[in-house]
Amino acid sequence: MTLVEMLKRNATLHPEKTAMVSGETKVSYKTFYERTNALGNYLVHIGLEKGQRVGLLLQKTPEVIISFLGAATAGGIVFPIDYNQTLANIQFILDLTDPSVLIVDESYKSMLSKLQLPCSDEKIIMVGRKSDNTHKTLDEIFQNELHDDPHVFIENNDIVYLNFTSGTTGRPKGAITTHANIYWNTLSAIESLNLTHDDVHLCMFPVFSHPHELFARPLYLGGTIVLTDSISPKSIAKVISEHRVTCMMAVASIYDTLVRIYDSSYFDFSSLRMLESGGMHMNPTLVKKLKECFHVSVIPVWGSTETSGIAVATPIDHPYRAGSMGKSCPYYEVQILSEDGEEMPPNEIGEMAVKGPGVCSGYYNQPDETDKCLKDGYFLTGDMVRKNSDGYLYFASRKAGMMKVAGLKVSPTEIEDVLIDHPDIAEVAVVKTLDHSHGEVPRAVIVPKVGMNINKADIRKFCEERLSRYKVPRVIEFRTELPKGPGGKILYRQLWLGYKENPDF
Repeated sequence: MTLVEMLKRNATLHPEKTAMVSGETKVSYKTFYERTNALGNYLVHIGLEKGQRVGLLLQKTPEVIISFLGAATAGGIVFPIDYNQTLANIQFILDLTDPSVLIVDESYKSMLSKLQLPCSDEKIIMVGRKSDNTHKTLDEIFQNELHDDPHVFIENNDIVYLNFTSGTTGRPKGAITTHANIYWNTLSAIESLNLTHDDVHLCMFPVFSHPHELFARPLYLGGTIVLTDSISPKSIAKVISEHRVTCMMAVASIYDTLVRIYDSSYFDFSSLRMLESGGMHMNPTLVKKLKECFHVSVIPVWGSTETSGIAVATPIDHPYRAGSMGKSCPYYEVQILSEDGEEMPPNEIGEMAVKGPGVCSGYYNQPDETDKCLKDGYFLTGDMVRKNSDGYLYFASRKAGMMKVAGLKVSPTEIEDVLIDHPDIAEVAVVKTLDHSHGEVPRAVIVPKVGMNINKADIRKFCEERLSRYKVPRVIEFRTELPKGPGGKILYRQLWLGYKENPDF
């Protein structure tokens, strides 16, 4: 089933149901369908041909989802642009994709003048107030275009989406994603998490990183998506309370902030029934705190751009296993491989490889990058993981983050799990750094809890009582905060010292 068919089905079955909520704005499935068709008809009218690219430089509002589906309805291939990237990277993406149409939020208009654009002004659509007569606005298209289906023949295996991720060289890579890839990933997630038509979804990931995570599940089920671009804990709590959110996906640091405000909060969290944690390791202590506060079990999940979403999760009817990412989801197969590509025995750390109908076929116009990461239908994730005899997976590190201390393998995640149990530590990240005697050693970057005064000797003693001596951090640094991306994910790349000259970092 294509995304276009999903939307048409919902508009037919329950046209007045709320599809999207953003602030005070609510969009029904009927309006969603009509506006999507209006944009699709306009794109066909200005000459967009099936398979041509449509770039989105937009904020997290209903317009980004309507633009995505409108381009898909016209047979276009959508790619979102991360406005936080350098102009050089954005230009690289534009040169690589050669888009025929750009849909741009008015607030980013000044950025356009600094780029060499591959399409004419007539094929740039603005979202927001009209500031000149050069560009058509999305509101004008909604008002003036036909709301009927543009009747472009869309097939399951048509490419609909290029999701850009940074490569090992630092150059963005566009994962080629079809309607079928998104369908199988969506079906897998629904079966894994027991999602229903009545669920109200809140996704905390940035719109340019996983836009299909914003809408694919509720679009298939006929559910409702609530959009917010704030990662402030009070803002998130307000959205959950006001809109009766039932399901959300966020990184561990977001959940940690919600736990911290829980006792003093007057917000109502009782609607929550499904908490997914993706994007970074979830410490077992935090899982316990979330259960105590919200009376809901958190579900650690693993997913990637190349797998079209989550491919690993704890089965909903199985008990949580401390530190585990879960098991492979329906329609996905996971292997743990050695450096030679051989499958590792149980409980041995190796690189996780994922296969299934949700896995993308490669990177757009980047055959060398495709050859590095996709082998025999398996996506080589770059994550170092062990799998026990029951099939449960345990994250150790990014492949680039694993360290060898005097020849012995060390997982930074194991050290982080120990340190976060220290009563005076709020946040911690462990990375490797160079050492003349040992080659590599652990470096702990620590954020103390407010008002707490801890020193390096205390930290070392705490670790020595719980870890082998060679795993105790040799370098300890205190900070007021850790570097994080827009979705709250820790930016380990910015913490790696001594490896700046290595392109893998």
